[in-house]
Amino acid sequence: MQPRSIRFRITAIATIAVAGVLIVGAVAVVLLQRNGLTASLDEALTQRADDIVALIETGATLPDQLAGGANEGFAQLVGYDGEVVIATPNLSDNSGLLFESSPGSGDTFMTVDVPNVDDDMFRVLSREVAATGILYVGTTYDVVSESAATLVTSLAWIIPVLVVALGALVWWLVGTTLQPVENMRLELAEIGATDLERRVPRPGTDDEIDRLAETMNEMLARLESAIERQHRFVADASHELRSPLTRIRSELEVDLAGSTDLEHKGALEGLLDEVVGMQHMVGDLLFLARSDTGNGPGFSRRLDLDDLVLKEARRIQSHERVAVDLSAVSGAPVVGDAGQLTRAIRNLLDNAERHAVDRVTLSLEESGDMAILVVADDGPGIPEVESDRVFERFTRVDAARSAAAGGTGLGLAISREIVERHQGTVSLLPSDGSGARFEVRIPLAE
Repeated sequence: MQPRSIRFRITAIATIAVAGVLIVGAVAVVLLQRNGLTASLDEALTQRADDIVALIETGATLPDQLAGGANEGFAQLVGYDGEVVIATPNLSDNSGLLFESSPGSGDTFMTVDVPNVDDDMFRVLSREVAATGILYVGTTYDVVSESAATLVTSLAWIIPVLVVALGALVWWLVGTTLQPVENMRLELAEIGATDLERRVPRPGTDDEIDRLAETMNEMLARLESAIERQHRFVADASHELRSPLTRIRSELEVDLAGSTDLEHKGALEGLLDEVVGMQHMVGDLLFLARSDTGNGPGFSRRLDLDDLVLKEARRIQSHERVAVDLSAVSGAPVVGDAGQLTRAIRNLLDNAERHAVDRVTLSLEESGDMAILVVADDGPGIPEVESDRVFERFTRVDAARSAAAGGTGLGLAISREIVERHQGTVSLLPSDGSGARFEVRIPLAE
């Protein structure tokens, strides 16, 4: 599942908020309309009641026009004894009471169902007429109900349309606003350690996003300067250390050749081993410094990877410390730099020889469009949890694979650097019982 974006969250929040506001507003509009129409009906009923009371006081009968029609309204005067005194023509055939309860003081309004008149709902006013009885005046409530129903129906489709339209508008606006940020993210994702001179695009809008791009470019400039100084220091230090180490090694070798004292000769051999180890470390540091700056040697020549593997395997065999199994090595043509690939293979073989008990096993085969090289030893192995950290620079996972065994912690890091420059991968395979198994995958030559 892809992570939710800011664009999605803003659109969702804005859409939900507006939908809530529109729904609340719609409810308020319906209530206001209903209350307004009801108030108009109440006002009309009050006026009608006043007219009827005036007629009653003159002793006239209730004319049909005061009722407004047979199905629209009615009027009924009920005496204090519960008998109908007078009624509109639409109630002339009905001598029964419309309501049993008596109103309080003043005009009382209610919305009720009056089956005696019609099946519809009616708005009814009840008023006490002095010395006469109780007057009931009603009119149909359909105009209010139908108007409110029409408004609710209209809002029921207008609100979703507005919400969808607003959601689309917000989605487009947020996407347009954040597009410069996405452009900056894509540019930053492509900037590596070897191309820090690149900068993120500025939208030129002189707003927060434009200032963010400016700040990122300033940060990249500082980072580029700091890394350049770091690489320059490592390269200069490594280069300056090579000459004195070479002189020290030469003098130790001369002294060792002319020494006859066994104790003195043993001390010289120990010093010589340390100097050789320092030379290897300096060379590795210089290689990594050049590789980090993108100044490593290029590669474009077709070569047989098995030739490089066999050459380095014979070197290990000449040491006569461990046996080397080459039975599973077959041809595998690749495109690359022979010197770099030789160094990567050498580092893997040196690591295997250093930690093997008595055997190093090599296999090389073609699988699909990849050449697969596996270097295995029968030593103490490497914990699976360290499968990623083992390729970090100056990393030694435990005492069994320490500097005491002759490693500097740079060999595997250099091998990974070289293999990745050849569009390949190097990884630590799960142990099948004992020892470490490293797998190198490099694309085959077309």
